[in-house]
Amino acid sequence: METNVTLVFGIRGTGKSYFVKHHLLPQYDRRIIYDTQSEYTDGIIFEDFEGLKDFWAKQYDKPFKIIFRPIKHDNFLQLCDLVYLCGNMAFIIEELDLTAGTFDNDTEFLSLIKRGRHRNVDIIGISQRPFGINRNITSQAKEIYSFAQLEPRDIDYLRYYLGESAILIKELKKFHFYYWQYSDMQGYKIMVLNGTKIQDITSEYSIKNLTPGQT
Repeated sequence: METNVTLVFGIRGTGKSYFVKHHLLPQYDRRIIYDTQSEYTDGIIFEDFEGLKDFWAKQYDKPFKIIFRPIKHDNFLQLCDLVYLCGNMAFIIEELDLTAGTFDNDTEFLSLIKRGRHRNVDIIGISQRPFGINRNITSQAKEIYSFAQLEPRDIDYLRYYLGESAILIKELKKFHFYYWQYSDMQGYKIMVLNGTKIQDITSEYSIKNLTPGQT
């Protein structure tokens, strides 16, 4: 059994946050969100790490929804250790590219990604841009959702890992996203958020329809 690592990318205003809040988070009744953007409100909010630890010590074996809004990133690696010790939960990280993207191979976070399966920890990493994220993180992903990207470096980063079909990501409309799953190495899907539903619209996108120069 491996750690379930899910990555969600997308520039601001494309539907990324809505998707995470309404389609990924509801499946977890034990979760902590590392909320650098003050994006989330469904849970008990902490800005003080010591206060978070005191609460967690009393609640760790029960359902919990914790939101940690750090002033600085000083406590992130300590939080990774707590997540591993607690187990049976989801760890959601905003601004993954800035928070954990450049850590060396032997940090607590990358260790959590590799060892989290032993503790039943799911990790959801969220970032506007994939470029710059340590490839040791990307290589462990079991699912990748990408809403629209425009920067060539971000597109190239995703093409390197997902293949040539990732070029379609720069063509995505609002609320449309590219979905890749490790268990389906040969394929991808283009989906659209439609309220509480998700629809497959892969047939509306084709690499063949791109004009010369777009690829």
